[in-house]
Amino acid sequence: MTWVIWRQHRAEGLILLVVLAVIGVFLLITGLEMANSFQQLVLSNCLVPTSKGSSCDELGMAWNNQYGGFLRGAPLLLALPLLLGALVGAPLVTREVEQRTHLLIWTQSITRMRWLTVKLALVLGAGLLASGALLAVLIWWNSPSVQIFGDSFGARVYDTSGPVWVATALLALALGIFAGALTRRTVAAIFLTIVLFLAIRAPVELLWRPNFETPLTVTYSIDQQNPPALSNQDWRLASGFIDAQGNRSTNLRGSCTRDETLTQCLQANGVQANYLTYQPGNRFWTFQWIETGIYVGFSLLALFAAVWLVRRLN
Repeated sequence: MTWVIWRQHRAEGLILLVVLAVIGVFLLITGLEMANSFQQLVLSNCLVPTSKGSSCDELGMAWNNQYGGFLRGAPLLLALPLLLGALVGAPLVTREVEQRTHLLIWTQSITRMRWLTVKLALVLGAGLLASGALLAVLIWWNSPSVQIFGDSFGARVYDTSGPVWVATALLALALGIFAGALTRRTVAAIFLTIVLFLAIRAPVELLWRPNFETPLTVTYSIDQQNPPALSNQDWRLASGFIDAQGNRSTNLRGSCTRDETLTQCLQANGVQANYLTYQPGNRFWTFQWIETGIYVGFSLLALFAAVWLVRRLN
């Protein structure tokens, strides 16, 4: 049984290995270059708060100019879990149904539940193992830029530096398997997998993630030109103005004139104070595990639904 399933899915497995090898080599080469530059530019000396200055800013800018292209292209890696679900998870059931081979298998001594269980174990196990291996490389690859610029909650770092990455791969595979059991057509299953994946990911990332815990807010006088200093690991969510009634706004009601100072302009618009809302950097791992739990929950629902559909498959 296991050998038959391996032969069925060896093409996807080999493609997955090739893709991982190519990505791994790219990350290894560029990661070594970034790590060497980090040491040569002695940027580690700029990580101490007391050492911040124009020279450190210039070194950080030089490093970013050299490797910023790699970092800006890194978000493309976020499409990998979706491709895994669409190209591996979606055909898992549909290919058997379209070719009618499932009828032959189930007329033998193999039950449909054993058939599905072995398939799920092999495909999910291989997918999670591959995503876990790639996660270790991504954490190392992101390390220099995180130390220099922070931004742990940015999509490029957040989504590739913790259990959320593995949970996302699990979600994509589970949704693909469910979509295949539901539609029984490969093309339709792939399309449905993409739709379901985005329908879950978008609200979680854009709406839920900033509010997993209540954000902190600091206020400061309109006479203070700069906001309170935050760590580069903190996640700034919003900033704006507070009027006499305590209402928050991000825009001024009227425009400022050249004859007015900034303070006079704010006073003329009824501004009593400025505010800054943020999530502290020390909540990073808490947010990671909360989001991981959400994806695992959706994955289990999708897998249970897929099992229910397969048991009623004719």
